[in-house]
Amino acid sequence: MQRARRFRMVTFVHALLAMAVSGSGVSSLAAQPAAQPAAQPAAKPDVQAGMVTRPDTVTVGDPFTIVVRVRVPAGAQVLWPDITDTTATVALRAPMLRRDGPADISGREEFAEYPVAAWDTGQLATNWPAVRVVVGGDTVPVSLAEAGVYVRSVLSVDTLEHVPRPPKPPFGRVVPWWQRWWSALVVLALVALVAYLRWRRKRQRTFTSPPARLTAFDHAVHAFDRLERLALTDAGEFGRATTLAMDIVRGYLAVRIPVTSRAQTSAELLTVMGDDPRVPIKALINLLVVTDAVKFAQRDLSAEETRSIARSARQLVEDVEQAERERLAALQAVLTPTGGPVDPDLPGNARSDATATREPTGVA
Repeated sequence: MQRARRFRMVTFVHALLAMAVSGSGVSSLAAQPAAQPAAQPAAKPDVQAGMVTRPDTVTVGDPFTIVVRVRVPAGAQVLWPDITDTTATVALRAPMLRRDGPADISGREEFAEYPVAAWDTGQLATNWPAVRVVVGGDTVPVSLAEAGVYVRSVLSVDTLEHVPRPPKPPFGRVVPWWQRWWSALVVLALVALVAYLRWRRKRQRTFTSPPARLTAFDHAVHAFDRLERLALTDAGEFGRATTLAMDIVRGYLAVRIPVTSRAQTSAELLTVMGDDPRVPIKALINLLVVTDAVKFAQRDLSAEETRSIARSARQLVEDVEQAERERLAALQAVLTPTGGPVDPDLPGNARSDATATREPTGVA
C-alpha cells in the first residue's frame, strides 16, 4: 500500500518537473525571433560542351582540326571568340567554320571547326578565350584554353645530330622572262635580220636584172598573136578588131620610123613618112582608109573583111621589117667590108630596137 502511494508520489513529482521544464522552453522560444530559412543557390543553365582534336598527334607544321561542340538550352545565344593571333604557337590556318547541330524542345547544338597548325613540339594548348553562352540574363563561359594537341619531333633524341637548315631569303628573286631569254632573243633577231637582208638583196637582183631585149617587130608579132587569141571577130566585134590591128601597125611604125607617132592623124602620118622605101604606101593607105571609116563613119564590116584587114596589117609589118633588115645588111656591108662591128649609134641596130621595150606596140 505504501509502495503504491510512494510510486504515485514520484510520478506526480516527475510530472510537475516536466511541466516546469516545458514552460521555461516555450517562454525562451517565444522570446527569440523566428529563424529565417537558408537561401538556396540559383540553378545554373544547362550548358554542355566538348572538344576533340583530329588527329591528336601531329608534327610541326602539319594541319589538324579542333572541333568544339556545345549544347545549350533553346533560345540561348552562343558567342564564339574571334581569334586573330597568327603568331601563336597554335595558330589558325583558315577562318573558323560554324555549323548547327541537332535541336529539340530541350535545347540545340552548335559546332565550331578550327583549322590550325602547331609550330612547336610537345603538349601544346591553345589558350584561346572562352566561348560565352548567353541564357536570359546569365552568361556561362565555356573554356577553350585546354584544347590542344601533342606535337612530336621528327628529330632524333640525340640533339647533337640536329643540323639546322640554312636560312632562306624572305622572298625569292623574281627574274623577268626577258632577262632569262634575252641572249636567245638577240640571236634570233640577228638570224631574222640576216635572212631578211639576203631575201631583199636577192629580190633586188631579180628586179634589177635587165629584161630580155625584144625588137619592135617582136612586140608587133606578139601583139598580133594576142589579138588573134582574143577572137574578137568570132564575137562579132569587127570594129574593135580592125582598130586594134591598125593600132599595132602604128605602134610598130612609131618605133621603127621615129618621125611618126601614135598621136598623128592618117594624113599627118603619110606626110611625115614621105616616100620611105621601106613602107608599102599603097597597102598602108588602104588600111588607114578602112580603119578611119570604121572609127569615124561607123562603117559596117563583115567577119571575112575583118580577118582580111588583120592579115593585111600583119603583112605590112612583116614587109617593113624585111625591108629594114635588107637596108641594115646593105649598110653593114658598105661600112664594114672586113666584117667588123657596126656602129651602135646607127638606126635599126640593137640599141635603137631596145626602145621597143619602153614603148610597147601590142595589145594591152
